[in-house]
Amino acid sequence: MNSGKHVLVLSFSGFDPTRTLPRIQLTGHVAVTVSAALRKMMTLRSIPAPLWMAAALFPMVVSQIVRLQQSDPAAWIFWDYAGRLGTLAILGVIPAARAIAFRIEPFRMPQWEASIWIVGIVLADHYVGGWIRRTMNAALPSTVLGTYPETHGWLHFFDIVFGLALVALSEEIIFRRCARHLFQNYLEDGYALVCVTSLLFGAYHWWTGVGNIGEVVLIGWLLMLLYRRSGALWPAVLAHYLTDIVDFAF
Repeated sequence: MNSGKHVLVLSFSGFDPTRTLPRIQLTGHVAVTVSAALRKMMTLRSIPAPLWMAAALFPMVVSQIVRLQQSDPAAWIFWDYAGRLGTLAILGVIPAARAIAFRIEPFRMPQWEASIWIVGIVLADHYVGGWIRRTMNAALPSTVLGTYPETHGWLHFFDIVFGLALVALSEEIIFRRCARHLFQNYLEDGYALVCVTSLLFGAYHWWTGVGNIGEVVLIGWLLMLLYRRSGALWPAVLAHYLTDIVDFAF
């Protein structure tokens, strides 16, 4: 008869199940605490991909709305960084999301081919994407709800080096790696998935004008093709980073 004590039996891998397994008895509040922690961990592991994807996107979308109210460049950048770091933190806290977002993937493409892809994406964004952005935003200026701030001095340097790297990393993780994992369950891994994830990437830039949205959809399509072909995310992150440097630094 149990006299109010909670007993937790832990089994260890590597032991013959026919032999006596080691037993650890935890009593009182210790057992309750361990049991609650295990239940919480199992709950986080069971969160489906659509839910953790929505939870991860939430800080980035909220930061966009807050940024639109900021006139000071430092405040604008602060909220931008906060949203992106919040997204990465959520992906890191949820085990099911962490296993996808931060996994190590084998690189399956020759480096010379990856270099051609990266240079091609940068040029496509600068010339084709730039033309789409300027033409459509000029035709429909009311769709532009805000602009990126002009930074100077050390803040400009810091934002170019760190900020744009954070932009590339966070957006490629969420809109390429995580979105691919999510939509593979419904669209497999073909061109329909490429189109849907690119449209989602464009929708995230809703406040920048219809021209910039069109540019983003185009580049998102190319970045997803690069990611699928290379097998690893870092070429897409690098291409995204260099594309933003060309757009914002010069």
